[in-house]
Amino acid sequence: MIGNQLFSSLRNMPHKELKSFSVYVGCPLFNKRAELISLCNFLVEHLLSSKNEFPSPERLYEAAFPGKTFQNAQLRHTISYLLELYYQYLAWVEFKDDTTQQNLYRCRALRRRGMDNQFEKEWKEQLVQLEKPFIRDANFHYQRYLLLQEGLEHSTRRERSGKINLQPLPDELTTFYIADMLRHACSTIVHKSVTGQQYEISLIQTILDLAEQPKWRENAAVSTYYYAYQMLTQPEKTEYFETLKSHLNQFSNCFSPKELRGLYLLAINNCIRLMNTGNRTYIREAFNLYQKALANDLMTENGQISGFTYKNIIRISIALDEHDWALQFLNDYRSFLHARERETLYKYNLAYLYFQQQDYIHAMPLLQQVELEDPLNNLDARRMLLRSYFELKEWIALDSLLQSFSAYLRRSKNIGYHRDTNEKLIYFTKKLIELNLTGNKNNQAQIRIELEQTQDVAERAWLLKQC
Repeated sequence: MIGNQLFSSLRNMPHKELKSFSVYVGCPLFNKRAELISLCNFLVEHLLSSKNEFPSPERLYEAAFPGKTFQNAQLRHTISYLLELYYQYLAWVEFKDDTTQQNLYRCRALRRRGMDNQFEKEWKEQLVQLEKPFIRDANFHYQRYLLLQEGLEHSTRRERSGKINLQPLPDELTTFYIADMLRHACSTIVHKSVTGQQYEISLIQTILDLAEQPKWRENAAVSTYYYAYQMLTQPEKTEYFETLKSHLNQFSNCFSPKELRGLYLLAINNCIRLMNTGNRTYIREAFNLYQKALANDLMTENGQISGFTYKNIIRISIALDEHDWALQFLNDYRSFLHARERETLYKYNLAYLYFQQQDYIHAMPLLQQVELEDPLNNLDARRMLLRSYFELKEWIALDSLLQSFSAYLRRSKNIGYHRDTNEKLIYFTKKLIELNLTGNKNNQAQIRIELEQTQDVAERAWLLKQC
């Protein structure tokens, strides 16, 4: 329902932004309908008073049209108009915060109104302002292209075409295109490695040929993404990874924090891919990159760190036996996790630290408390709990867990091959429980032979160790 859509959207807004939206709706420049102001004020007050339940249609209608007989169709239309205002508000906030885009539209407005003197002054000022930050990413070249395009539109009305220099426009646009296409090409490689989805970038070889030309080879954005692309497509050639690391140091000021974070993650993902092939050297490389990114405040966005990044940093640091550092990071960045999942992710990762230290007594209570949204994390937590019970010989608790684990696998969707690998883990764990209870050495040898002949078993190395 559209009412639920509006209410859930408003409910997810911070209180400060809720109040700002209320002011926006009440401004005659954006809205002149009194019923929208009344409905908006009611919903905002309702949510600010911590009432998260959805008000009844009758209550909403009374707020919008006090004293009038309830009409469901009229209410639906009113809610629809308010939802549209909500979307306009979000666009306005984005535009308000984007000074570069505002300045471009300011120049365009002056040009279209024939205000030549003001345009020329403003246009020159905006070119200067664009150059002031040292950022030289793809977007910088695109913004320069757009400003130069405004200057061209202005000049063609006043000067002969022979006096106009057109070369900067294709130069800036081509630089933007090469850098941004290389960035997208890197993203497709990473996405393909995770999902297996195929992509086709028809002009990639032409783009690579251009990137190798002296004109663009010295450009920070083009050369950095060029080496990132080569690193991802030829991971065996370590010189591309080393050059990318050098570029991240040399050109760190040329990229916005968001884009620089993306580049660090490309380098880290490459390390993880090589780690998964058995090259342990890259565990330390990934750890060093994470440390440098954290030191430069690149791993948080809007004051938050993703649960995926939080977990990855913990796993890599523990793989290097950096347990003290891992514990410090766990606690220091706990508050940076999204409030909705903060405690669950903290306990899950703290349990992993204890588990890797073979401190099963402290790991178990934490694992018993967590119910993770990500199904793969959920499977991981259940496997750790399974191993903890087994190591401590808590057979009754383990039997109960195996039953609930099997039920979870049966009802879970979208876990693909993980269902089969974990079902095999449960199967062999039951055999090992029986072995521990009976002590039959002949069964031990049979279990090991069967396990060695079975493909794709979760926790295979641990199971073999128990045999």
